[in-house]
Amino acid sequence: MQFPALPMAALIMLMGISFIIGWIIGSIFLLLGLKLAGTPEEKLGFGSVMITALLASLVESFIPIIGCIIAWYIIKIRHTDSWGKAILAWLISIIIPAIIIGTLYFIWIIPTYAVAPPGY
Repeated sequence: MQFPALPMAALIMLMGISFIIGWIIGSIFLLLGLKLAGTPEEKLGFGSVMITALLASLVESFIPIIGCIIAWYIIKIRHTDSWGKAILAWLISIIIPAIIIGTLYFIWIIPTYAVAPPGY
């Protein structure tokens, strides 16, 4: 089966745009987590935080369990001077999006299925 070139190119472009948007949003939440953890201002450049977010997410993606510890280490050596601040910043950057997604789930998806369950 041969796929037309235009829909495949559009799909690849959509994947690239989704990656960039997710990377920027993840960087914003990591920056917020670092600020709330009390990181000094001179270590909070947005470009530096974007690189940290990219490195941490790549490590977490490819090395599931130990990747979290390596991500904490990356945050620690690039932005903070303690393990506690690095772990706190990482947790904040994970918990805030989870709360937002959970809230949107309860506001939008559950009422949609309560009105018209799938398959009926």
